[in-house]
Amino acid sequence: MEEGKIVLIGNESDLLHCGYNHAIKDSGRRYPSAIHYTHCMILSQLNVNESAVDELLCTPSEEVPERAQKLLLENMPHGHDMSSLASYLHGSRQSYTMQGLRLRVEQDKEFERTLMDTNEALLIVCDGKDRELGIGMDEKKFMDWMAKEKADSRQIGFWMKNDQSRPAELGQNQLGFFLMWLRYEVKELRKSQLLTREVCQVDGLSSDKDDNPVQISVNDLVISLQGIFRPLSNYYSFPFEMKGERYRSVEHYAYEKLINSLKLDDKIVEKIQTTVSPLDVPVVAEKIFKKFNVSVEVITEKIPKMDRWRQSAMKHKIMHNEYLQQLLLSTGDSILIDCAEGDPLWTCGGSEAEIQRLLTKNYVNPVKLIDWMRGDKDGAVPKSVRHLHGNKSCILLMELRGKLAAATQSRIPLISPINAQPLSAIVSANVICFTAESVWHPLYPAEIRIAPDQPLLPSPVHYVAMQAVKFLGMNKEDSDYVMGTTSSLECWSRLHEVIESKGRGLEREQNWWMEKRQQAIKESLQLLLEQHPPLLRALLDTGDALLVYCSRFSSIDAELSIGMRECDLRVWLRETEVTTKQMIELCCRPMAFRPAYLGGNRLGLILMELRREFVLKGVFPQNLPQLPLSVEAILGTDSPTENMMTMEYFDILHPQNYTALWINPLFLLAKNGNQEAMSACTIVKQPPRLVTVDDEKITHIVERLSHGDGTSLEETQFLNNIAPEDLRAVFMKYCQKLKMYMDSLEKQNMEIHITAAETNRLQAIRRSLTDTKEKEMGATSSAPPRINLPLNHSIPPRIAAGRNYGSDSDDLEEAPVKYVPVRKERQEYKIPTIRKPFAKDRDKREDRKTTTVNTRKEEPRKRPLSPPKRAAPAPEVKKKPTPPAVPPKPKRRPDEELSDGEILSSDEEQ
Repeated sequence: MEEGKIVLIGNESDLLHCGYNHAIKDSGRRYPSAIHYTHCMILSQLNVNESAVDELLCTPSEEVPERAQKLLLENMPHGHDMSSLASYLHGSRQSYTMQGLRLRVEQDKEFERTLMDTNEALLIVCDGKDRELGIGMDEKKFMDWMAKEKADSRQIGFWMKNDQSRPAELGQNQLGFFLMWLRYEVKELRKSQLLTREVCQVDGLSSDKDDNPVQISVNDLVISLQGIFRPLSNYYSFPFEMKGERYRSVEHYAYEKLINSLKLDDKIVEKIQTTVSPLDVPVVAEKIFKKFNVSVEVITEKIPKMDRWRQSAMKHKIMHNEYLQQLLLSTGDSILIDCAEGDPLWTCGGSEAEIQRLLTKNYVNPVKLIDWMRGDKDGAVPKSVRHLHGNKSCILLMELRGKLAAATQSRIPLISPINAQPLSAIVSANVICFTAESVWHPLYPAEIRIAPDQPLLPSPVHYVAMQAVKFLGMNKEDSDYVMGTTSSLECWSRLHEVIESKGRGLEREQNWWMEKRQQAIKESLQLLLEQHPPLLRALLDTGDALLVYCSRFSSIDAELSIGMRECDLRVWLRETEVTTKQMIELCCRPMAFRPAYLGGNRLGLILMELRREFVLKGVFPQNLPQLPLSVEAILGTDSPTENMMTMEYFDILHPQNYTALWINPLFLLAKNGNQEAMSACTIVKQPPRLVTVDDEKITHIVERLSHGDGTSLEETQFLNNIAPEDLRAVFMKYCQKLKMYMDSLEKQNMEIHITAAETNRLQAIRRSLTDTKEKEMGATSSAPPRINLPLNHSIPPRIAAGRNYGSDSDDLEEAPVKYVPVRKERQEYKIPTIRKPFAKDRDKREDRKTTTVNTRKEEPRKRPLSPPKRAAPAPEVKKKPTPPAVPPKPKRRPDEELSDGEILSSDEEQ
């Protein structure tokens, strides 16, 4: 229930109320509403007359409870009263109300949509007439009561969850709880439908007593008889006794029967019996037939009998071994294939990866695959998939599995169970995905040491291989072959190759696949994290997130990975609304009870266990050195290793690893019609552009190209023969040279700027020194320099009142004086001598401005008569002479006109 959100439901007029008028059907009878269904079923169970029940069906919804009680009183069962039936009526009302709501949610899509739109809100039924199903108040009264009690939504939710602390004014709200439970059921039903795939029924090879084909139950999951499933194959060396004799395998039994039917010597039979590998039995038999000239026609006639011998031996082997029966049942309803190199009719000509790719097509389904394997009688099998014809052994195994499944529902897990409760209790909602290229995967090439006196191992996988060699008892040749490489990927592949090719005994191999392999992986990762603190720091930094190992689903590693890419997993989690706790629970289920192609993610759970153990030991990530890698590099995000399969050759640079698509849970969801899921699961990665790292080779090509002019036929042919990755390296080499040349040009440009700046600085110093020298020379002179300016006779000197005096002839005749230019000091400030007008003075002078503006515009701009004087040392202070007396001006006549620009003074006005 979502905290702080409440949805109020009204009375019978509300769509979510059980009394809403929407007819529902059950057992061929129609009921006007869910509340009609509830009380009709109660009366029917109490053997009330049918006419009374029919009368109740005609009653309006709001009157049904009262009318039903009245009809019960009128038709009370013998020996009972209302008090004796109280507990029965209370329980029956709850159960039948819930049943009526279930029927309605199935038949009324509008009701289902409205109910699911409430999400996780608390549902409160505001019915003023019923304190049992509702709260005994309508919406308005309930809101007023909340305001009076000053109760918010959280307080109401607390009261609804706790009956003891609930106020007496609030009813029981049982209908609200019924609707919330129904909402949860619908949500879980939708989720289960998304997580399960429909099981198909197809015809098998055998026939029943009525000569009808035996039906096989299959789904989209394909399992190859590899790894832990290898003992189910006819080509697995599994000794068994039949009719008093012991046989190495099913193939040994069938060919011994064939040799006996041909009435060959007993020594020939001994050759078959002494052949160790079942895969070598057909080869030995073929040599025997050639030696004794057994014709092909005779062998062909015996093939139907060989098929019956194989079938009887296979069934006998499984039916007399409890573990093989449980192993066969653990495959669920999956399609089994045997990819061994045996008889083409009894093995599958296609690989597990190929069939996974075929199932991504919309037109390919399990029924079509089985038809291709059985061989279509009409001959309509496409040419591209005709090699799938055969696989008889696995089709017969699926028939036998159906018979065993009818007797029991138990399924064994394929690996030892893990204690997931501590992990599920602390896991957060975050999901962190990593690949085989991650630093936490056993394939990571980080050296580890088992003990101080032991040699270094190239990777954790080598530790796992060492433990496998000891536990499975491999000989020195196989041990040297497995451990004779420093590549972790190659060591992992060789280990499984040796295990698959040479049987080590059913019990020993079973213990390895179920328990010892996971234990060795955990020990190797613990050594890795203890001896490389930065890797431990990176693991602890994940907090309580769910760690998921993303890789392609394969039968041999189905329990280690999740079975899909990271991008597919995140879309699938969003579409199915699976939480991290539910994800852990799904991964811990046996394969038969998990969604198809969903792996066990045991590697991610092992890392979560190690993370928890280190935290409990008191290891803090702040005290550890940080790993100097990006998050994408630490996790191996979008790595091509997501397409890696243990039993398939893997080249990390192959473009197919970037564009490959395979069937997974998201693809199955998309094939059901989810277009958004289809768009997400068909996204492919861009293959990388390879670049040659052989610098000597690239340098030689660059030198060859540099010496030519590029026009000769020989050079053109040379360019055409260069591989694309070499051309990319050549281009990068040229780009590197161009960048170095541009860097040198930029460096030279910077040096030029530095030189220019230094030059400017030196010139400024020189000018400063010159100015200082001139100042010193000017200060030592006795008299200031005289300035000789050219005379301008056209412009007389300006005097007061705008009047012009005549020029003095004595001054004009004075001898000319040589002009000595003086440099003006920088930033010399001239003190203004004219006071600026302010406030009222501006207004007073405004009229004067208007009268003289025209005159000023007509006057030419005068240049200063002399250059600005240079600052000189302050002269001695002398007494200011008394100015001579100026005689007063003569008074002018009133009728005398003023000259242009002349201003009348105040004394002249008087």
